[in-house]
Amino acid sequence: MINKDNLEQVIDFNQKYLSKIKSNIEILKSSADPLIASKPLEFIKTHLNENAHVIEFPVKNLDYGGLVFYLNKSFYIQINSSQPKIYENFMWAHEFYHFYFDKEKIKSKEKNFILIDTIFDEKERLPNLFTSEFLINDFILERKFYSFKKEYDRLVDIVIHLIPVFELPYKAIVIKLAQNKLIQVEDAREIIDYDYKNNIPDDIDQTLFSASYKIKLDNYKNLLKEASKNMNEDDVQSNMKKYDDVYNLLLDWRRELGGGVKNDGNRKS
Repeated sequence: MINKDNLEQVIDFNQKYLSKIKSNIEILKSSADPLIASKPLEFIKTHLNENAHVIEFPVKNLDYGGLVFYLNKSFYIQINSSQPKIYENFMWAHEFYHFYFDKEKIKSKEKNFILIDTIFDEKERLPNLFTSEFLINDFILERKFYSFKKEYDRLVDIVIHLIPVFELPYKAIVIKLAQNKLIQVEDAREIIDYDYKNNIPDDIDQTLFSASYKIKLDNYKNLLKEASKNMNEDDVQSNMKKYDDVYNLLLDWRRELGGGVKNDGNRKS
């Protein structure tokens, strides 16, 4: 949890590794994919869906954002769809970094489980730094910051209105502003713990702070089928029943949360 007590350490860490992350971003840009410049988040989602098996479903533990794992010569990406949209967007890019730049480590049986010791663990700070650098355009950030500065007296109001510009979390924007020296570290420390979630103005799109509760399990079913190749018929049927049980459990929980029952056409029997 980033707060006023460790904010300066986070910024110092980011400055230390910034050149490495910028170099990685240039590697991505060298692919000349037009989505990178026009819609970087859409590039990430498209790339992952084209090159890995993406599984989306809501998880009750909101401290859990997502996961990348390797099994049977395939990569799987799981995204927790019970997070607010701004956090889910952040997590897509975070997991993309692991998939794209940590691919060989994840393939290794000895290293494919990543244990995080602290928020300053390099294995997690680097994906977070990548996410901010890749999804927050420096030019747009500076221009919108000074534009909003003419409209709003309080720094917190400027930051809150930057959220819908980039559709990313409040703290990520505060850190990026300080990192780019658009605000002082002391100012960032004063506002980093602000309770913005309970102070969202009416002119901000409220859906940014809501969860989709999306359920996309096709690739989970494919995973079960792969695992069933060396099983007898009874075990195969047992696995398929587990799939149905999990799916119905997720639907029930989504109903409880008011997320509706639409399955997005992602369940095929």
